[in-house]
Amino acid sequence: MKKTIIIIHLFIGFSLCNLSAQSIKLDDIRKEYSKAVDNQFICEKWYHLFEKEMVLSNQKLKAYKGGITIAMARYVVVAKKTPLVLQGKKLIEESILNSKDDVEIRFIRYSIQVNLPPALGYNKNKIEDRNFINTHLEQFPNEAMKSYVKKFMEDTKSK
Repeated sequence: MKKTIIIIHLFIGFSLCNLSAQSIKLDDIRKEYSKAVDNQFICEKWYHLFEKEMVLSNQKLKAYKGGITIAMARYVVVAKKTPLVLQGKKLIEESILNSKDDVEIRFIRYSIQVNLPPALGYNKNKIEDRNFINTHLEQFPNEAMKSYVKKFMEDTKSK
């Protein structure tokens, strides 16, 4: 009986470890990223999922983590806002440094920079990114994303 209980506990423990070790799928974050800015539940979900990711060798995922981290600043107390923005900015800039020609990463930075208050000083690449995105729009991975980006670019034309 005692061995059975130990085996059950080990099985449950391994199952829980396996669940938390599942890596984030790029397609999943792509589907919900735009909603995270306006939906605290979605933002917190992704923020906590990214917190569990120990190493992000995928530059796109690192950039999404940066974007989610900055978006999280919207939902925390004032004292925690600046550290989150700085942490997110660092992740995005590292991603761009490692994948400068990736249109999706540049779009993440652009979407953050056009929506952050200018006083935060993270807005210097808007024109450069906007031009790059418009030139490389066909490189987005699917039609739904291309359509979303086109609309976003049109909506932020004057920012």
